[in-house]
Amino acid sequence: MNEESCKICFNKNAKYNCPRCNILYCSVKCYKSQQHLECSEGFYRENVVEELALQKAEADASKSTKSMLEILQRIEQTDAQLDEESDSEGAASDPEGDGEELDSDDEAQADELANRLNGIDLDNAAQVWDRLTSAEKEEFQRFIENGDIAKMLPEPTIWWAQEYKVDLVQPAEVRSQQEAELLEACPKVVKNIQKLSDILPNAPSPAVRHNIANVLAAYTFVYRYFLGDVHENALETVDCLLSVCLNLKSSTVFDTEQMAVTSVIGECCNQQLPTDKETAAVLRSDVQILFAGPKGCGKQYRRLFLLSALSDIRQLLTHAKRELKEVDSIAKEKATTAPSSAMNVDVPDLKHVDGQLLKNCIKKIDFYLAYARSQYL
Repeated sequence: MNEESCKICFNKNAKYNCPRCNILYCSVKCYKSQQHLECSEGFYRENVVEELALQKAEADASKSTKSMLEILQRIEQTDAQLDEESDSEGAASDPEGDGEELDSDDEAQADELANRLNGIDLDNAAQVWDRLTSAEKEEFQRFIENGDIAKMLPEPTIWWAQEYKVDLVQPAEVRSQQEAELLEACPKVVKNIQKLSDILPNAPSPAVRHNIANVLAAYTFVYRYFLGDVHENALETVDCLLSVCLNLKSSTVFDTEQMAVTSVIGECCNQQLPTDKETAAVLRSDVQILFAGPKGCGKQYRRLFLLSALSDIRQLLTHAKRELKEVDSIAKEKATTAPSSAMNVDVPDLKHVDGQLLKNCIKKIDFYLAYARSQYL
């Protein structure tokens, strides 16, 4: 049997890897199949509970409890729409489940749920799941099976896609609130960027901009793929980034910006990363926005998005380099002190990252930062 065949239906070529068990599968149908139910159910359950945890203030557990109840209510309301014989007025009265205050019955349910969730770690998906009733678990399961659970997951905050406004006339000595909000939303620009003339005595090739476009397209894809949590595991993020960015991975030079962006789509397909018919348009738009900078903020901030994106990439590479050293150090120590247990070291499954490549990539990003600050952009 072809090693790239779906491990569930065995009939089609596999396109995806399960993030939990790493099994190859060909479609959403197979991912949600009975044989693979534990992974798909756990994946969605953890993502929903993680979202609740993000919304929870440390001193206000009741806020997360209310959010949990609202999610359960939306699940019930969606089921009610599919069941014309449902007598639940609460579900039928608010099909969308958004923007409405909880009524008295809902408040009573919230208090009851709050009692069940009292004293447990709301960041722990397993503990929260154990406190749900059988009916709530069944409703959650139905939501998983019909695919609507994905609607509960939050859209990532894309920092370059937000609207910003900085008035042209600003106080000379004090940073305005508008400026502060803009700078806070963007990744911090690295300090001490070199002058391009100190690195390159002659004018740079026009291909430099196209190569940067390849890096930016890969960055925006990875940022969306990891729902914005790119720094949670820098090694994994950078390994994915390198897998789709030929300019960083193999120093490929691109003749046009379009070729640079299209290359990322092609590498996503080669790596079996999820794309659809909208992905190319989204990445092209992202690259254009990063080159253009925030609208309505004046020429002063025209390069901010580009410098912020390249700085964020540099930070990811630096963190990945540090993490890789730690992984290698632990592996060597285990192998020296207890060779028989070396295989038990929890080492990420890295396909593209190595120490020398990370060093070269950091140097290349430093060059791109200098170019972004130069007169040639």
